Amino acid sequence: MKRVITVPTLGGIYKFTANSPEDEEIIRKVAKTVNSKAEGLQKIYPGKTEAEISRMIALNEGIKAARMQRQLEDIRRESEEMQKELESYLDNM
Repeated sequence: MKRVITVPTLGGIYKFTANSPEDEEIIRKVAKTVNSKAEGLQKIYPGKTEAEISRMIALNEGIKAARMQRQLEDIRRESEEMQKELESYLDNM
């Protein structure tokens, strides 16, 4: 179920394609979070433009995504090591 939705974000209205109801929920939730973060940053930095606020949000979210990616890679490696240990243990039984 592809559906084009519009969401207001950072003073603009943007169109996205939602591939499922869950996808639409994610898009709307992220837009709401971005708007909330923008409002918070505008209170902390009242002289900043929307473009500067947008860049701050993008950088912060990019940093969070990179950290999460690193954590996922660490978990994957740990899972592979545990799988090898388990297989070794089972082979020795």
